[in-house]
Amino acid sequence: MRQPSRAGSQPSQPLQQPGYWTAWQLWRRGERPDALAHLALRTKSPVVLDALALALTDGNRTAEQVIRSPHHPIHPARAGTAAALALALAGLGRSLTDLVAATAIYEQLWNADLLEHLPPIHHQAFGQSFFLAGRHEELRRALPDLSRLPAPVRHYLEVDLANPYLPASRATDHGRWEAMLSDGFTQAGLERVKVAAPGAGTPDPGHLFNRLGAERPGGGTDTGGPLVTVIMPCYRPDDGLMTSIASISAQTWEELEILVVDDASGQDYEDVFDRAVASDPRARLVRMERNGGSYLARNAALRQARGDLVTFQDADDWSHPRRIEHQARLLLDEPDAPASRSLAVRAKDDLTHQWFGYRALRDNASSLMVRREVFDRIGLFAPIRKGADSEYAERITTLAGPVLDTGTPLAITRLRTGTLSRGDFTYQWSTPDRLVFKGSYRAWHKGLVKAQEPALGDRDTGQTATTLAADPTPPLMADQTMPFAVPRSFLRGLDHAPGWDELGVAYLGDFSAERSGSESPTVTAEADGRVGLWHQEAVPPVRTKRPEMHPSWFEEIARSDGRLVPLSRLDEVKVQRLVVLDPRVLVLAAAQPCRVRVTELEIELTPEVLQSDSSRLPVDLLAASDTCQAWWGVRPRWVPAHGLDEASRREVYELVPDLASSPTPSTTGTR
Repeated sequence: MRQPSRAGSQPSQPLQQPGYWTAWQLWRRGERPDALAHLALRTKSPVVLDALALALTDGNRTAEQVIRSPHHPIHPARAGTAAALALALAGLGRSLTDLVAATAIYEQLWNADLLEHLPPIHHQAFGQSFFLAGRHEELRRALPDLSRLPAPVRHYLEVDLANPYLPASRATDHGRWEAMLSDGFTQAGLERVKVAAPGAGTPDPGHLFNRLGAERPGGGTDTGGPLVTVIMPCYRPDDGLMTSIASISAQTWEELEILVVDDASGQDYEDVFDRAVASDPRARLVRMERNGGSYLARNAALRQARGDLVTFQDADDWSHPRRIEHQARLLLDEPDAPASRSLAVRAKDDLTHQWFGYRALRDNASSLMVRREVFDRIGLFAPIRKGADSEYAERITTLAGPVLDTGTPLAITRLRTGTLSRGDFTYQWSTPDRLVFKGSYRAWHKGLVKAQEPALGDRDTGQTATTLAADPTPPLMADQTMPFAVPRSFLRGLDHAPGWDELGVAYLGDFSAERSGSESPTVTAEADGRVGLWHQEAVPPVRTKRPEMHPSWFEEIARSDGRLVPLSRLDEVKVQRLVVLDPRVLVLAAAQPCRVRVTELEIELTPEVLQSDSSRLPVDLLAASDTCQAWWGVRPRWVPAHGLDEASRREVYELVPDLASSPTPSTTGTR
């Protein structure tokens, strides 16, 4: 398969360099630097970094050349491009070398007074990249000039610079740091957070999270309210469990039931659980026979819970003494509200707060406090390994009404590498399984609402979710059933994980546009009746926001009774025949891993894809072919796209003369 001929200006670097054609094309198209930065962060592609480097250096240097020597003079007209490259390098988190190069670029912008008018994200990226690179003294000097730094980000950078227990820290005032650490709580009228100071000779003075506490609340305990059950799932816990349960024991809300769930941790952890349960007479242990993850553990405890209100606590987090009180009072004051939640400050073991691109203050998903009758009415948590917090909160809002928020921080949650959720996100990127999960459960929620509509009779159609949910809803979730499509990685090791691992046919394309009959693959019966739909972003065009699969496609999947299944590159399945509907979805894809296995592969071509664009270059089909080789060890069969008229088919053959020699496409599963 020959690449169509190239017209016009040619890249100055050798086209044999992988991806260089596409990098040149992205540069010459004149794409916005911020859009390219976001594209680099989404795709993790070095090709996009090269496009930014070419734009910065007028086509003279690649990204690796800039990284090796980042102190290249920056023309004021290219300040936005330089900042975009720095943002991408820092956000990708590939190496400390990249992070240091990002700080060098930002430093040049600062020294040249070019930083002031850049968007706030670059002021945040400057501060966080300098802190994470260990350039704390330079950050102290630069902070006054970061005029567009969001106030919450500035505060936690200042808190971290005041931490006296960091390596080589020049800060020495424990009390000042502790007061700054407490600001978000005290400004909300809460008692001050306390950190027990490490003594002389402490073997690990940087591990401060387990030293958290709070000033003794005034006014004593809050008695006379309903019983609140706190469920705390644990798998192979460390001493963080003692920190977590101590913070619940110290709550001002006295009527508590604490259910600590041992998720089949094994005999080596019995002592930790014994100590945790013995620390509070209101605590008892729930044991799981098999490890099933946090949400199956929650469901098991929910069946034993006696509380009128139920909430949750991660086994290594810390809650302020007022958390239960404030969330419970919110529900008592609003008797029609189904649930409440609060905010949390996210911190590492050393009580620093920097995760590049993210703010420290966030919604605390595990703080969800739910009325017992809500579980009885809309079901339990999805029986999956991760992500069920977000699904359940949206299910409550859809079927029972809005979740109330305290709007105040009432916890400090632990930010650790290697956790199931942490590994699924970096700045502007999330694993594709998360996107499949979100689209699937939202389509299911929409179907639940539609299923209730006939019961409304002639009522006003403009009713709220709360009114709709007043009609009885059948059981929606059990531990061994999944009413909507879930990525296989979310079900790892569970009894209800899919028993199949092969598809006859799957379609890979950009499904971000609304589904229409003329554009849709026609699902035909395969050996097992399943057909895969695999969404991936096509480039170009370059979009600042991530183009996700359109909800109409997920609704089609939900209506298909299992015949259509959503795929992602992380699914460990074998596809006998993969049809790529647009080669542009593969051009930047090779930078990320693919677990799908493919036997037979064809890529559809259209005249629009084969023609040169404003860069005077067409899509790099060789790069798409290289991705096929890297991912699946095969080269594709190139075919005219299904549904082209005769004139368009002739144009495809004219643009790719040797297409005529391509083997005749298989008719298996034709559309």
